[in-house]
Amino acid sequence: MAEVILKDEHDMLRPGLGRLKGKVAIVTGANSGIGRATSRLFAREGAKVVCCDIQETISPRIDQLIKEKENGDAVFALCDVTKQEDLDKAVKTAVDTFGKVDILYNNAGAGIRKKIHEHTDEEWNFVLNTNLNAMYRGAKAVMPTFIKQGHGNMVTTASTFGLLASAEYPGYCATKAAIINLTREMAIDYGPLGIRVNCVCPGAIETPRFRGFPPRPTLGEGMTDEQRKRMGASNKALLRMGRPEEIAYGVLFLVSDEATFVTGHALVVDGGQTIAV
Repeated sequence: MAEVILKDEHDMLRPGLGRLKGKVAIVTGANSGIGRATSRLFAREGAKVVCCDIQETISPRIDQLIKEKENGDAVFALCDVTKQEDLDKAVKTAVDTFGKVDILYNNAGAGIRKKIHEHTDEEWNFVLNTNLNAMYRGAKAVMPTFIKQGHGNMVTTASTFGLLASAEYPGYCATKAAIINLTREMAIDYGPLGIRVNCVCPGAIETPRFRGFPPRPTLGEGMTDEQRKRMGASNKALLRMGRPEEIAYGVLFLVSDEATFVTGHALVVDGGQTIAV
């Protein structure tokens, strides 16, 4: 597979303020899109980052980018979020390398554009496993450590399509809606133990992503101006697509000490997509 080389693509990131100084974070889907921007922002804010992804085809790889551009501390772990052993290994890597884990950002996800009767069982289960079941597996992997520590912070990428519907996107809509309510349920279960659980709901964001089943890279030239215009129009107030950095700052708020009284929340970052019919 050809390597995709990106220049400094996160020009909306501002200087760090030390909001995650001394923290250790695990990020899934860390080598592209929202996960890549968020991993870099976490490092800029002082966190040590375990960068998990199923692919390494973007250069510089996110851990290298963090070391070169942020002078930060990061390690990369090949991770398939549909496999419990991979997420268990990510937590072990964090603890063995950095001594603890404070933050889990469940970001990796997938979707298939088809009507529900057109899905094969394999396709349907792939979306459920990559989105909803990965949240379960991530929580199962990290919660024993969080409980032992007496603190922890988990954020999952949901979507505005967990609040709205989108045509021919049944598995994606179903799993993102489930993530929002599972976030609420887990906040109740784990709040008394000092653990906060939240999710973020992006609108239309311009990101390189993996599409189809099995996953295939659609990186490279990116979207056309016409595609950007069409997608941006769905963000009804700002009339543009969002940037990965703009979601990263929402995630940063949720995991920071500025949000110590925020849990069970679905933070919508959508340029106005959900405020009008």
